[in-house]
Amino acid sequence: MNIYDEYQWFIDNNFPIVLPKFYTEIYQKNKNNKKLFAKALNRELNKIYNKNNYKLKSEKVKYNWQKIEEEFFNILSNPTFNIKNKYICYISLYGPEGQFKYPNTVNLRVKNIRDIKNANEIIAHELIHLFIYNKVKKIKLDYKQTEGIVDLFFTETKLKTIFPQYKLQSIGIHNKKLFQKIKSGR
Repeated sequence: MNIYDEYQWFIDNNFPIVLPKFYTEIYQKNKNNKKLFAKALNRELNKIYNKNNYKLKSEKVKYNWQKIEEEFFNILSNPTFNIKNKYICYISLYGPEGQFKYPNTVNLRVKNIRDIKNANEIIAHELIHLFIYNKVKKIKLDYKQTEGIVDLFFTETKLKTIFPQYKLQSIGIHNKKLFQKIKSGR
């Protein structure tokens, strides 16, 4: 769990995030010293780490993703997208539901049954961020615009057949014209 640098942003923006009970206290005591923070956090996390728990959740997520993976990539196979040959997905019991790190990394929270149930949707959402990252950066979309564009991939493409229950985020600005521009590569 490497959210030290983003923690204050999550707090300031009232962003939903799951953290161990001791995180806030450790952060407040060490927020000006990243090294001490990491040491204290790792010490506490090691006390509660359960390798079998991670393994079971990881296997479940992988099994479920493999059921839709080929169809997902087929739907979004588009030469204008920056699709890599390989992506890495890290799981954690903490953090936001999902996060991406360009160029090929997805972080996924699997704290509870709901997280595992929504894992395919979250992985897909974060992958779309990675696919359109350069386009979004080039035209300087902000966070809300970018989230809106990612949302529209689920409702305006054949992804709606895989994710028929996808709910648009209230924070997103859902501009279909901008979506078409990103999707077509113009």
